[in-house]
Amino acid sequence: MAKILIVTSKICLLTVTLLTAAPVCQSAGPPVNNPAAASSGNPAQQLTRQQAARAQVSRFAPDRVLVRFKPGIAASVQGQAHRAANGRKLSEIPGIGVHIIEVPAGSVSQQVARYRANPNVEFAEPDYYRVLVIPDEGNDPGIDAGGVITGREYFEEQWGLNNTGQDHTSFDLLGNPIQVSGVNDADIDAPEGWDISTGDPAVRIAILDTGVDCNSIEHAGKCVEQVNFVAAYSSTVQDVVQHGTHVAGIAAVHTNNGIGVAGVGWNSSLGNLKTCFEYDIDLLPPLGIYVTTGVCPVSASAAAITYAADHGYHVINMSYGSDEVDANGDPAGIPLQPNTETAAISYAWSRGVVLVAAAGNDSNTTRVYPAANAEVIAVGATNHADNLASFSSYSVPSDYWVSLLAPGEDILSTVPVELCIFYAELLYYPFDPATEGCMTWNSGTSMASPHVAGAAALVWAHLFPGQSPQGCVSPSGVPCNAVVRSHLEYGADAAGAATQNMLAWSEHGRLNLYGALSLVDTDVDGIPDSVDSDDDNDGLTDSAESALGTDPLDSDTDHDGFPDGIESTAGHDPLDAQDAPVWGDTDGNGEVNAGDLVKLTRAVVGLYSLSTPEQARVDIAPVIAGIPVPDGQITAGDLQVVTQILQGLAMFP
Repeated sequence: MAKILIVTSKICLLTVTLLTAAPVCQSAGPPVNNPAAASSGNPAQQLTRQQAARAQVSRFAPDRVLVRFKPGIAASVQGQAHRAANGRKLSEIPGIGVHIIEVPAGSVSQQVARYRANPNVEFAEPDYYRVLVIPDEGNDPGIDAGGVITGREYFEEQWGLNNTGQDHTSFDLLGNPIQVSGVNDADIDAPEGWDISTGDPAVRIAILDTGVDCNSIEHAGKCVEQVNFVAAYSSTVQDVVQHGTHVAGIAAVHTNNGIGVAGVGWNSSLGNLKTCFEYDIDLLPPLGIYVTTGVCPVSASAAAITYAADHGYHVINMSYGSDEVDANGDPAGIPLQPNTETAAISYAWSRGVVLVAAAGNDSNTTRVYPAANAEVIAVGATNHADNLASFSSYSVPSDYWVSLLAPGEDILSTVPVELCIFYAELLYYPFDPATEGCMTWNSGTSMASPHVAGAAALVWAHLFPGQSPQGCVSPSGVPCNAVVRSHLEYGADAAGAATQNMLAWSEHGRLNLYGALSLVDTDVDGIPDSVDSDDDNDGLTDSAESALGTDPLDSDTDHDGFPDGIESTAGHDPLDAQDAPVWGDTDGNGEVNAGDLVKLTRAVVGLYSLSTPEQARVDIAPVIAGIPVPDGQITAGDLQVVTQILQGLAMFP
């Protein structure tokens, strides 16, 4: 990657709010000659602001109710229910039959109770809001701290993709940029994985977020479409909050183009499905200090999920989640799992989509949705030493709801180019949007999740080239999305770069792109050969069957009554039903005679050593339900059965 100029300011990012480039920012961009002057302020003061911002966002839309009726309820009966609740149907979410109902402002709780009392209603709930969560990590560094360092390419800043223990940028407790080094191999082995696959533009990742700057040089041509699912709240599909563009850059920004950063999904395409809108909060009313945070209605989340499922997206990334808060803005209460969103997720999974979501930034084991849904890959965050990031939610063996971990701290990625243009004009700083990318560092499980989404796109392209998700099944009959997910999970590192037990924080460990792409799964059923090397239990490993051309999921490929393993061992063709061994035929002449009985008798008493093919033909005891069940040894039982065959008292295919 060519060295470029970074001119964004990240002091405008709070744990749960994403500030705009307004006067609230404490500094106007990176100081060129005095990088130490960049400070994000007192951390304790920031924490108070973060809590205040989170507490001011309403729990749900003031005039929206989500309703699904039981199957078979007539439209006239549904209309009666809406009129009884003073509701007006705005739309219906395709695929899951959930009605978005407008009710009088301030009456949501009352009308939800009214709907729930109706025996024709399956469920009714408010249109809950989610607040995007991402910790502050201070300013972008200046020349002395890594913003522009002679000889450093920005791929070196992407420690999560390739960590050799190199210097990269982090931030101290006061938000000042500093140079640190991580632990060798505390990464996802991206370059090793890219040697296997760099993906395919036909594989599409839906970015459900605050929008994506699809016009910037790093994203132009990447976005296959832009759809606004929060048009009732935001008039633009653009990323005003500066969150979705960062997420998209991690998943699949233009890569190996000499500009900016590399995206995990390399050649994969993106869909800008704007699901979260910009929400202004007055933190200090007397002073008029406003912040802008991203708010994600459940109705928009569900609509975007079903849209992606119906429009050919292979992967969905959701870097948002439920975050029930108390009066102080702290996480509290039972984790929220909206019925509407759960139904949308189940629908998308049934349509063959891989779903990925951020596990949350609450530093505890409390479930966060949509990540905690069974069909979703929940992703926690690691740091450059391969430890669990201090902010990350996680799970424990008694309740494994977090599936994978991925790099999520001090992650360099793209932000809207308008931000760089603003600071360039303000500071008379050179910046050419036609040749330079606009980037900053962020931290959070929001950053971890798109690492997995990008990896999922590469695994899909590698295993199922040219196949769309709907109706896609592997050669073994397993849905393709289940196989892709399984490869990501089985290919993960259970031990960290410093021998950490990654299974203490997640079910499968830290993402390893190379591991997912190089997994040996001969029958493509999602279970690697190292876990189940002989799926059909015919005595041949899956890889051996692949070499022979037999079916690793069918123990008798030619259906001649002999397991493939026995036929192969006995020197016969398991693909030719006319070339089959004869049970009891020790010498292989095609019949059972007295010579076979003599040879077998000598073998049983230890006077003769049978060859492998000979043993395969006479190892026919015990006989269960009229079928020989070889036990791997030659005994008097085999001699008895061969005697019966010779006497005409037993006959087998």
